[in-house]
Amino acid sequence: MKRSVYHRLKDLLPQLRGVHGEIARHVIEDPNLVLEMKITDFAKKINTSPASLVDFCKKLGFSGFKEFRLALAQEISLLESMKPDVEKISEVSRDYVRFIIEEVKESLKLVGDDDLTEAATALMKSSVVEIAAYGFDTVAARDLFLKLKQFGFQVNFFENPFLQSISASFLNEDSCLVAISSSHSSRDLLDTVSYAKKANATVIAIAPPSSAVSDLADVFLTVYVKTEVFPEGGFLTRFLQLFVVDMLLLKLFDLDKERFKSLYTHFEEVLRYKRRGDRGVF
Repeated sequence: MKRSVYHRLKDLLPQLRGVHGEIARHVIEDPNLVLEMKITDFAKKINTSPASLVDFCKKLGFSGFKEFRLALAQEISLLESMKPDVEKISEVSRDYVRFIIEEVKESLKLVGDDDLTEAATALMKSSVVEIAAYGFDTVAARDLFLKLKQFGFQVNFFENPFLQSISASFLNEDSCLVAISSSHSSRDLLDTVSYAKKANATVIAIAPPSSAVSDLADVFLTVYVKTEVFPEGGFLTRFLQLFVVDMLLLKLFDLDKERFKSLYTHFEEVLRYKRRGDRGVF
């Protein structure tokens, strides 16, 4: 099944620069304009060249402008949804705390205890844990990295997509990859997951149901946003991801209380040593 124009644009938008970024902006702002014009007329309208338009379409995975326009015609309403809803933003801003509480409460009902147990068990059995995430999703990735590190896990997190793929390619069946995504999932993230799968590592996904990474994951922790503040921006998703990270860490404690109590005690001892300034024998 081919991925939609909407999802392709949503994934690539942060990476598009220069003329391709301008083309994407025009497509999102007025997708109907693409349908009404020939490639030469549309190129002239947005001050670019037909060759740049074709290159843009190929970057999104289409053979050319004709195929891109046909796919676009089938999902105009989805492209319209990428525009900020000013009225909704105003409504949310008047009581943002209530909005967050209600949305988080509703969304976290989808995170099953069995899934948390399976994810925590996979982490506990892993000799190495890799974390993969980009953009706004790195907030939760860093939080998970620090928490796993303080409990003695051999865990890696690189923001560079190339390093993430390289690191994932060296995993094995005794290791684990945690992929965090708030979107349909970028090509870079899917590449990293593919390397981890090829290495027979366990893949845990913290992502929405529509995300392509959820189809590849061995364990799936759902992060579902019922009402988005902005089409992109991580306003609500960031809170949900952090809640799921905390739930996962608490589940680790629950599954092996003595082990993680001991690890936390060790962590506190290191902190006390650093604060004392005493550089004697640890």
